Amino acid sequence: MPIAALAEPACLPAPVKGRAAAQLAIEAAKARSFGKVFVAAVLESVARVLPQAPLLAHAIETWPGDLASAGVIFRLGAGLHAMARSGRHPGLAAIYRDARADAADAAPEPLLLDITLSLALHDGEADLLQWMSGPTQTNEVARVAALAAVLMELDARAPMRTSLLELGSSAGLNLNLEHYDIHMGAQRAGDCSSEVCIAPRWSGHAPLPGRTRIAGARGVDLNPLDVRREADGERLHAYIWPGERARSERLRAALVLARFHPPQVDRGRAGEWLGQQLALPQPQGERRVVFHSMVAQYLPETERRMIDLALAQAGRVATPSTPLVRVGLEWNADRTAVEVTLTQWHGQAGAGRPQVVAQCHPYAEWFDWAGLSG
Repeated sequence: MPIAALAEPACLPAPVKGRAAAQLAIEAAKARSFGKVFVAAVLESVARVLPQAPLLAHAIETWPGDLASAGVIFRLGAGLHAMARSGRHPGLAAIYRDARADAADAAPEPLLLDITLSLALHDGEADLLQWMSGPTQTNEVARVAALAAVLMELDARAPMRTSLLELGSSAGLNLNLEHYDIHMGAQRAGDCSSEVCIAPRWSGHAPLPGRTRIAGARGVDLNPLDVRREADGERLHAYIWPGERARSERLRAALVLARFHPPQVDRGRAGEWLGQQLALPQPQGERRVVFHSMVAQYLPETERRMIDLALAQAGRVATPSTPLVRVGLEWNADRTAVEVTLTQWHGQAGAGRPQVVAQCHPYAEWFDWAGLSG
């Protein structure tokens, strides 16, 4: 069918014009600010040709809730990347293949991009709607540099092993942090022989020289991915921006490693699961750490309150020999910066007060480390 012949189905209510285009423009500008020229060009082109996929356009325009918080454009971009990686649309595959070769620092000619994306949106509309209906699934292991740095500083002050609980674990790759080679400025943690090397740009001072001793690690996800399934691995790769070869290779290595060290990820809701885990006996001399990275924005308010309540209740019985810690890597309230926050409960003065220990790149390309106070 000619592109010009496509029209919005009469059975659909007229969408609120401009919502999709506005969010695409915001996300394109954000991509440019990160130096991702190709991604920005794709999103700008999608804004121009989205009417060629009327069902998809309608789904975005009438999305219930905030488009940014739900990662709606992120889902769409991942769906397009998945189409390109599959090879089912040769024109799209060719453009994305060139982006990988150019390391995402150049964009195709706009007219070629518009024609290619028009056809891809038309031909792949049903597949893209499926991507829109599913949750975002990133499992960026570089973010564990924040967790490792916090654990080192905590251990330097009070040496003890860590029982790790992760919310929104996806495939559970972050739970394997002790098997990664993690560089944090002048400090290093994990396994120096690991093929998974995490070395973000680090400013501020290095973490205090403690250790990251993991006694156990377990996570939860509403829709956990299985590292043994190729389709699940492909889903994670699709959520990496095209051209980011270093991230893609690090993910590949982490998936291979996870087959030898299978993460323990339960299926369930974070608040209920966390309450159950925190109710279990905590050994003396073991630190219980709850970690989450770029998850809070996707949780309903009721779920966030359940998590806060479970932590507050468990924190009331925490002691210096059975401390409870929360480490989050999330957007701040007005989404102007990603912050690493730390909250400790240990039965002493100052317990339960969050502090910002770092700012960082959303995908942990860099950290500006302030460190723990007190």
